[in-house]
Amino acid sequence: MLKWLLVAILALHGLIHIMGGVNELGIAKIEGLSGKTLFAIPSNLQLVLGVLWLIAVALFFIAVFGLVTNQPWWRSAVIIAVIVSQILIIIWWPDAKVGTIANGLIILGLILNKSLP
Repeated sequence: MLKWLLVAILALHGLIHIMGGVNELGIAKIEGLSGKTLFAIPSNLQLVLGVLWLIAVALFFIAVFGLVTNQPWWRSAVIIAVIVSQILIIIWWPDAKVGTIANGLIILGLILNKSLP
């Protein structure tokens, strides 16, 4: 049961990262996202960080795949995804701070799922 709850949180959190990516890359303007950051970001770095939002999506879904298929590396994928996610959340803190709760739940899920491969 806990495994599937963790799968759902990982997938949902990953999907939410799409909003950051498309907003920062200028693909779509997401209403409700101000785009404000804790510090000024040079325009050339903004593109890289926009791509990093989408890389976070991929990392979360790689972790989901690993967890669902009982791969031994799924925990490493989750940890990398959460680290990338939290870095982005800190940069875009005014809009993204709630994502810290999701990352905390994911880490809690890792701790509670020690019996999973």
